[in-house]
Amino acid sequence: MKTYKPFAGDAISSTARRMVILAKKTKEPVTAEFNGIKLTAKSSTDPDSIVKFYQTELDRRYEEYVESPEYKSRQREAEEAQQRQDLALKGALAFAPSEMTFRDKDAWEKTVAANKDGYGGGVISFAERWARLMEGRMANGDTLEACAEEASSLADNEGITGFMYGCAVSILSKVWIHGEQLRRWHNLKTQIGNEGEKANAGDGVLNPALLSFS
Repeated sequence: MKTYKPFAGDAISSTARRMVILAKKTKEPVTAEFNGIKLTAKSSTDPDSIVKFYQTELDRRYEEYVESPEYKSRQREAEEAQQRQDLALKGALAFAPSEMTFRDKDAWEKTVAANKDGYGGGVISFAERWARLMEGRMANGDTLEACAEEASSLADNEGITGFMYGCAVSILSKVWIHGEQLRRWHNLKTQIGNEGEKANAGDGVLNPALLSFS
């Protein structure tokens, strides 16, 4: 019996095809492990049947996990953590202004109007809360640099991605009274070399992955 080792990043469909090709070539059964699931192929095996078996086993394991005490415990922990996050955010916003101080309110309103979908709306909601939280902290003597990171974590009530975070910085840099200071802080915090310094020489915003300027 031969063993086939899937390539990193392989799809189950390509793995199944290669297993059958190897079985036909060697005239022996071929086994492989894909995401912890053991697969077997013979020369007569239809690759689609391997894919179907894999997906069925994956579903079975997921359903089994969902019914397990471990999953239920993790769900409770996640719900409790979210409740703590919600309470902390609500408390912090009580000491923050009801809206951010705008440098360009018209640009903000146009950005809000253009981002009514779930993804864009998540960026808008996060950016608005983040700016308000920072203003509240700054009114009590904190600097932006001292509170921005903690405030961003508290403002993140949707689970934003790194790209969404970068979009929020870009938006606030244009519309918020402290946006330019935020942009410059973000660029220096994000840089690995001197990318942030170069961005700060212009009006760029580093994305979180340091792949491009926007």
